[in-house]
Amino acid sequence: MTARQFAVASAADIKWIMNSAALLRRRLRYNDSEARWWGFVRLLTEAIGLPLKTAAVAAASLVRITQSSMPVTVSADPSHSASIVVDLARYESIFLGNLSRARVHETPKRKGRPPRLAAGQQALSSAYRYGVDLGLIQSALARTPAQRLAMLEANSLFLREMRRKAK
Repeated sequence: MTARQFAVASAADIKWIMNSAALLRRRLRYNDSEARWWGFVRLLTEAIGLPLKTAAVAAASLVRITQSSMPVTVSADPSHSASIVVDLARYESIFLGNLSRARVHETPKRKGRPPRLAAGQQALSSAYRYGVDLGLIQSALARTPAQRLAMLEANSLFLREMRRKAK
């Protein structure tokens, strides 16, 4: 996964991820689980306003939860009058959509010109696409030049005989 794909999958700016990784002293690994974690961190810092280190700890606890259809409480005060609740099923759905978009639309283009077929291969592939049966051509090309010449003379003899009988 490239850095651009990683940023798209985690729904964060590439610079924000790099700066946050430096602040957290965390090594960047460009894979799906890390993108999911960074997506949680970005969500908790930007949408809710948690400090970066607090969001990182909360995201680590969220990543450990693999399947949950119920909303998960990340943090709450002792009286439970205020809490942070994350709907993991919804976040997972959004993350998978971002990951799919990153893999499909953000795939880097190959460098250089596209490979070209040799002139003979190009002609054969064009003939095949047009609908020409290449079996006879390929069987003739598999023979030696002497065998091809003998086949040509036999065809020539056949045509002469047919013309003679037509008269």
